[in-house]
Amino acid sequence: MRSIPWNKQARLALASTSLLFIYTLASCTSSAIPTPLQLPATEMEEPSTPTSAAPKLTATLVENTGELQTYLVKEGDTLSSIAAHFGLQPETVLWANVEQLFDNPDFLLPGMQLLILPVDGVYHQVGGTDTLTSIATFFGADPQAIADWPGNKIDESNPVVFAGEWLVVPGGQRLLRRRLMPNLPRFAMAVAFEEFGSGACPKNVSAGPVGDGKYAWPVAQREVVGEGFYTAHPGVDLAVEIGEDVRAADDGVVVFSGWSNLGYGYMVMLDHGNGGYTLYGGLGEVLAECGSEIGEGDVIGAGGLIGHPAGPFLHFEIRRGEEFLNPLELLP
Repeated sequence: MRSIPWNKQARLALASTSLLFIYTLASCTSSAIPTPLQLPATEMEEPSTPTSAAPKLTATLVENTGELQTYLVKEGDTLSSIAAHFGLQPETVLWANVEQLFDNPDFLLPGMQLLILPVDGVYHQVGGTDTLTSIATFFGADPQAIADWPGNKIDESNPVVFAGEWLVVPGGQRLLRRRLMPNLPRFAMAVAFEEFGSGACPKNVSAGPVGDGKYAWPVAQREVVGEGFYTAHPGVDLAVEIGEDVRAADDGVVVFSGWSNLGYGYMVMLDHGNGGYTLYGGLGEVLAECGSEIGEGDVIGAGGLIGHPAGPFLHFEIRRGEEFLNPLELLP
């Protein structure tokens, strides 16, 4: 494949601003994010515990006081480690802080002050037509559990809710409002750059290599430093050095290469021609060209500094059809 000439200083400068652009873009476009998100069925199931290695805790498990708390994000934190610190699922922390994280755990930044619920569930502001039953139905929760939660201060003899008040919904769940990058098959990869970003490819291709479905590590280090694989994070964040080569995990065709408007920063997507796709997000630079035929191990991009408290990482996804797969269960 052809490589784009580049200058190391320019690469570092570009890489250091990557997450700032992602975060600013999300702030400007969050109102346009469709709700509910159209996710594969596997992404709509109830939250599960991350299947990667246990997150690094920032401190010992704190005592559950039953009250709302706040947490100031520090260097080294991940959403999973913060959730584990409070004995919660990461989805609970993500859902409670949608205005800052936009339903993307990789948007975590040092200095953010996060709202922490006392129990797994959602935090909901009552609307004008809401009732206890309608809230419970919408979030898949038990109305009695909402009524019984002490902090909600609901009168047991007259369990009504009032517009504007905030309720903890124990056990509640909701779909992500974030839009994920769809699979782009090589024969239909030409999508609108206004919608998807400048990395959108201008034309389709009809041929190219087919992968064998056996995936190689895309980076040299074999360590998850950001988020692991779970319902709200359908990939893994692998440790990468700034400027380090990022390599294709299997043979395929480049179907997206460049800036993504959907919250991945600079990213590359490969169609492996066998129903499989891989996505490489948070890059400092993309080196693969749209429509290029790629072999396993070919360099497709470079690692960058994205501003996350866990340090630089590559967001890596493996998909089979509409199903998101845990890369740690497939990588050798």
